[in-house]
Amino acid sequence: MFLSNAQRWAQICERQAEIIENLSSTFPERKEFHSDIGINWRRLGEQVSRGESLGTLDNLK
Repeated sequence: MFLSNAQRWAQICERQAEIIENLSSTFPERKEFHSDIGINWRRLGEQVSRGESLGTLDNLK
């Protein structure tokens, strides 16, 4: 099955979110921080999937 570039980037964003969130098992004191970063990666992936212009990273806040 062919994946567009946007779909591939969305998959990469999801994987990044998972990797960051899994760090909480090693560094439980940073769980909230890891969760916030994971949420931002997922938001970025959603934007990419919808074909939205990313503009600046300020959109992720």
